Amino acid sequence: MWVMKECGAPNVPSFSALRKLQAKLTAEMGLQTSRRVSTFGNEFYNNGAAQMSRLDWANPLVRPYIRPYVEVSSAVSEFYQAERLQHTEVDLLQLMWADFKNAPGHHFYIKELACLRDGRLVVPIKWLCIIDKGTGAEVQCADVYCVDYETTTNVAHLCADEVMRITADELMYNVLDLKNQGLKAQFDDVAPPWTKEMPHPVRLKAQGRPTFTLGLMSWADNVSGNRSKQYNAHTNVYAVNLNLPHCKLQQEYFVCFSSTSPTAGALEQLDGFAEDVGPDRWHEAYDCVLQQEILFRLIVRVEAADNPQQSEMCSHIGLNGNKFCRKCHVGGPAKDMETHIGHQSLYEEGKAGSAGETVEEIISQLVAATHGNEQHIETMQTASGIKDPIAQFWIQQLIQKACVLHHKHISHAETQDVRLKDRKLKGEARQAVKNEIINKIEKDLIKWLTEQPPHRYSTLPEHSALRTQIRPGDHYNKLLALEGLDVHRDTIVELLHTYLLGVDKYLWHASHTAWNDSQRQMMATRLQSSSVDGLSINPVRGNYLVKYRNNLIGKHFKALQQVGVFHLHPDLLENEHGGLLLELWKATGELGALLFYHSIDDMSTYLEDLDVLIRNLHDPKIHLLKHLVTDIRNGGPAIVFSTEIFECWNSVFRMCSVLSNHHAPSHDIAAAIADLERFKHQVSGGWWRAGHGGSYVRAGEGVREMFQTHSKLQRRLGWADPKVLSPGTMVLICCPSLLTCPDVRVLENSDTLWEYAQSMVARSTDVCKEGSWVFYERAHEAINRDMAESPVSVTCGGRIHRIILPASDPHSEKGLVQVERFAVSSQPDARLNMPVLYRECAKILIDVIPVQNVAFIFNAQHDCLTAECAVEDQTVHQERRLNGLTQKGIRHGAMQQYFINMHALHNAALIRKFLPRHFSKPKPFYDDRVGKHREFADKVSSVNTKRRNATAAKARDTRARKKQAQVL
Repeated sequence: MWVMKECGAPNVPSFSALRKLQAKLTAEMGLQTSRRVSTFGNEFYNNGAAQMSRLDWANPLVRPYIRPYVEVSSAVSEFYQAERLQHTEVDLLQLMWADFKNAPGHHFYIKELACLRDGRLVVPIKWLCIIDKGTGAEVQCADVYCVDYETTTNVAHLCADEVMRITADELMYNVLDLKNQGLKAQFDDVAPPWTKEMPHPVRLKAQGRPTFTLGLMSWADNVSGNRSKQYNAHTNVYAVNLNLPHCKLQQEYFVCFSSTSPTAGALEQLDGFAEDVGPDRWHEAYDCVLQQEILFRLIVRVEAADNPQQSEMCSHIGLNGNKFCRKCHVGGPAKDMETHIGHQSLYEEGKAGSAGETVEEIISQLVAATHGNEQHIETMQTASGIKDPIAQFWIQQLIQKACVLHHKHISHAETQDVRLKDRKLKGEARQAVKNEIINKIEKDLIKWLTEQPPHRYSTLPEHSALRTQIRPGDHYNKLLALEGLDVHRDTIVELLHTYLLGVDKYLWHASHTAWNDSQRQMMATRLQSSSVDGLSINPVRGNYLVKYRNNLIGKHFKALQQVGVFHLHPDLLENEHGGLLLELWKATGELGALLFYHSIDDMSTYLEDLDVLIRNLHDPKIHLLKHLVTDIRNGGPAIVFSTEIFECWNSVFRMCSVLSNHHAPSHDIAAAIADLERFKHQVSGGWWRAGHGGSYVRAGEGVREMFQTHSKLQRRLGWADPKVLSPGTMVLICCPSLLTCPDVRVLENSDTLWEYAQSMVARSTDVCKEGSWVFYERAHEAINRDMAESPVSVTCGGRIHRIILPASDPHSEKGLVQVERFAVSSQPDARLNMPVLYRECAKILIDVIPVQNVAFIFNAQHDCLTAECAVEDQTVHQERRLNGLTQKGIRHGAMQQYFINMHALHNAALIRKFLPRHFSKPKPFYDDRVGKHREFADKVSSVNTKRRNATAAKARDTRARKKQAQVL
């Protein structure tokens, strides 16, 4: 604004006028930053989940991607396609269906009587969207119960034993239509209670408006509010809409900020977040696609975080407890875990935990705290693995109060109960009086507890039953009471902290600590020579990875996981554990490739392979990985619940923190982000109500066009333009050269002029260049007389030699690709367990194929060990210049032998689909796993027994010395 004034721009508003207008627009959109006081008395501010989700419905860049129905698909790529929602209670799913194209006001609800076009009466119980495997076409369907109706008696019988699936467009009349037609059906006495509540209660609440159900994934973590190294601790809570495709959820644009605070912890903030969610909390919004008001509700489906934070969300004691798993009951005392049965249990999923069991245990601990025995509480927490942070706050106070009251009424001679002063009262009678006093103290303390905290207790209705109960949110974790969420099941194992910063990090540490300086330098040199074409990562900075080997982050371990094993030659595996390290690198690489699948075509085969690869790691410390099998079955590919996007969004939070005055950080940051959300909504073309009760409006065409055409603005708001690459398209070289193609056997006209192309787009939408390794289809003449004479398609692997297209029509899709053909070995390499690419003969074989025949790109690494590739000095580029300096590099040998990188994450599913099954089917590391685990248990037991005996002997000696010193 200062620059505009200095340049003489007319009518430049003042800064205060700008702020007033921004505040007015933010208020019009209903974006209000609300003050919250936690159960501990900590104050923080949050932007309600409902008001953020309300914007999604009115945003034309978001609303078209919302998928409200459970989808049934042969390939699972989204949360709403996995088993979890298919087995969720129907009242927590989408309740309503309508044909919004032909009859948008004609609504059908579950658990309501309806009539099909053929006259049959049914009751829908679930809405589904069926995805056709071949065409991808979507068909909206309903699971229904049939109804037998006696017209003479008006008695209806619900056939609840059998579910029938119909297409939704078979529905003709809803319950209101049937009532208007005079149908007076009464269900018999054996029908469920909900048959008496027709129309559906939500229909009455909606008043003709469509209703929708959205699932949320919330995230919480500790984040620094500074960009400098000085840590400025904040706890942040974000959320995303799980009814959106995960390709959208990996963009910062779709992350919703809820709250932050330097004082209030995650559970305190999630308590405020939970006020907007639940099956009975309906919120109004404007649907920009339907162009009408709707009602929607929010159901929390998943809680994402790192492992310590997820343990806190589960009211779990943590990874260092005897019961170390937040998801199941595995674990116990160390001696029990050293037995064969106990040790074997560490490799399996135990009995699943449940929120109900956890609540019962927490209440038991609170009641036990009224007896004042802190040691007993610790024993209960150790045995159960349950230690709720909010309940622990009250437990400490209850123990203190109980000790004071016990001392006053039982122990202290002057203040004790009068009855206890009677010396004749002895034995059982005296104990009975003590028990009576103890019970009275317990009741009084529980009554005191239910009245805490006072600022919340005072807001409860006078006659509410909650005034006499131990309440979620006030006295223990609110997440344990949310409908639709079971924190033990729904704190899904996430890959960043559990796998990349867990398994991969441990393996990298075990490897580089065994190397000397020269070996580390050799590893750095080899890593620097890695080919990254087909990996979708930046070039591997080997020197950086080795120099800062103890300070790497997730993206570094993701790169090491994909290329590291190729460089572990025998000279780096000389120690006694070298062979085991190589096997671990292979196991983690194979497992990592499966874990980062974006879509799973065959869920059963995928989970079988995943289970074998997880078992091959053999380490009970990574027991949580066992739960990935169940998590993926229930929630879809693990990448759906990736938390990297939240870590990226922290940069937005940090800038708001840096630009605040730090006097009221929670309020200032929340208000700044609410204003940012308002701006994002406006420039995106979102709708909002102008003034109280006014009509819905949106920004002008010029504002909307600015966002659509300015890539810098899109990038700053975290939006990725959904440009779809068209297979077969090519990009010309800036200064194309014309050539005459010499291969007259393939091309009809040998005089045709061709232009070099820089790149082309494969069928998988991969961008391929010269030198890229691809799978492609070539025409192969049948030589068997019994086969057809027409060419058949054969899938081959090879390296792109050249991409050309006709000079006369450079924008057509008639380009050709010259591919150097390589053969794939019949068996995997014995050392790395990967397919080998090699030339079939000394002569280079070139296949000339249409660009449309290129299937997808893949990564291949040179077999440097066999080719005996040499290390040499290579010139160094600094500041884009050759400055005469050199560094060690790899000069690849002439032998053309390569490995198909089976550890690559990019196109991992396609590679396994094109290769024969024996290349990708995992093999158990041990045939007799149980026997091996017993052997491990015996070793652990032997070591720990010796350690315990040594400790006991040392303690005896210490006591003996002290006793002798006292005598002297």
